[in-house]
Amino acid sequence: MTDSITGEGKSYEVRNPEKLASLRNLLLKKADDERETVLESARQEAAAWLEEQNKGLDRMVEQIHGEAVKRAEEISKRQISGAETARTKERLRLQNILLDEAVEMLQKELIALRNSPEYLQILAGLALEAAARVPAGTMVKIQLAQEDGALGETLAARLADFRPDLAFSFDTEAAPIMGGVWLSATDGSWRAPADWREIISGMKDSLAERVLSIL
Repeated sequence: MTDSITGEGKSYEVRNPEKLASLRNLLLKKADDERETVLESARQEAAAWLEEQNKGLDRMVEQIHGEAVKRAEEISKRQISGAETARTKERLRLQNILLDEAVEMLQKELIALRNSPEYLQILAGLALEAAARVPAGTMVKIQLAQEDGALGETLAARLADFRPDLAFSFDTEAAPIMGGVWLSATDGSWRAPADWREIISGMKDSLAERVLSIL
């Protein structure tokens, strides 16, 4: 820093160390202030950026969490549904097994009636029930299982006693049945089966209900 001194027509510049030092200190302080301002602005910008990034991260985490929960729920529902389906299938399989066993047991019990002294009366009762709607004057053919052939003529005579309005005749050709009786027209125009398979078929619904009640 210099001061101008004018004298004798000449101008002289005189350096002032104190003023130079003061000016330097002023410039340094101004630089420090500006640097602090810049740093503070940078810190604020960084803080704002960091806050925004944290918010974005929080949103991302929340979204991932929500998707994970949704996926877990879907998997759980599939597993529950799968388990329920498997349970239903297993129950149905068990129901079919039990129903088959019940049908087989009933079938054996019906076949065993052949050894009963009342078997002829049983056949007569089945035949009369099957002929309940057959109009008077109709010729009715009787067929039995091969094992029951010896009872055919006796059965026809017994039925004629109960329904003298019908003309019963025994067909020696065995019916493809396990037991029971077939009634049919002599010309084959109608048939009224009353054999064990037909009887079991009519009982299947009630058997299934009873099987379901124990599952």
